[in-house]
Amino acid sequence: MMGQQFKSGDTIAFVANSNPVLPTKKAEIQQLTEFFQSQGIKVKESPLLYEQSQTNIRQKAMIMNQFFADTQIRAIFDVSGGDRANEILPYLDYDKISNSPVAFYGYSDLTVVLNALIAKAQRIVTLWQVRTILMDQTGIQKQKMVQSFFHDQSSLYQVKWEFVQGDQMQGVLIGGNIRCFLKLAGTPYQPSLEGKIIFLEAMSGNRERLLSYFHQLTQLQGFYDIAGILLGTFTEYQQNDSYPIDKLVKEVIGTTEIPITKTNKIGHASTAQALVLGKHYHIRKGTD
Repeated sequence: MMGQQFKSGDTIAFVANSNPVLPTKKAEIQQLTEFFQSQGIKVKESPLLYEQSQTNIRQKAMIMNQFFADTQIRAIFDVSGGDRANEILPYLDYDKISNSPVAFYGYSDLTVVLNALIAKAQRIVTLWQVRTILMDQTGIQKQKMVQSFFHDQSSLYQVKWEFVQGDQMQGVLIGGNIRCFLKLAGTPYQPSLEGKIIFLEAMSGNRERLLSYFHQLTQLQGFYDIAGILLGTFTEYQQNDSYPIDKLVKEVIGTTEIPITKTNKIGHASTAQALVLGKHYHIRKGTD
């Protein structure tokens, strides 16, 4: 599935729903803004992007609600990460967001917002960090983004899945960063698991921590009724542990009935592909 298409004169917005962007990153955000402006795109910036506050939660949610309601804005890109994105969940206007055409992009800690929008607003959203076009020094990520957002191509979204259990799966895709997805457990913001495909990745976490995450996942209501598991990259683990992540997952879930696929193209890498969530997929062995 190709993502949002932009044309000269369109407007996008930058927000920071997780940890505030550090003042030392202002130059990077300015560089990002200037890049979009060079493509003819106008950029609105949340006034709270750099505000180092613990008490502006409602204001951050209000800005999100306003941006989703703004008929001039085509897409909202969350440029933050960290730990605090779940703070805004009770204050988002899900009814109005459900009818908004504005696209939403974020990754890592924004997993909580992405999945809340799926659960409460029935939205299709995208797991992707726009700042990767600057993190990647090769220019490849920027090229993929330009091709996909401005030239109606799908290079940012192309992923080949390798089946390690089963040969097909179909269902609505949810998930993201496993640590952050588990923050939704027991809340009304977690999508139901029954019949869903769940994508999982992680930046941090050794074997013991990931084992605890995977076991908690299996303890969630409906887990053993999911349609399949997609595994992305588990950066820290795969840099320091040679035991394959898919084998670890299979040992934890203890059944061969749940199809499992993996890819090294989605996660926290600077060249990570975008993944559309909230959409129905039918993934078959041997196909992209």
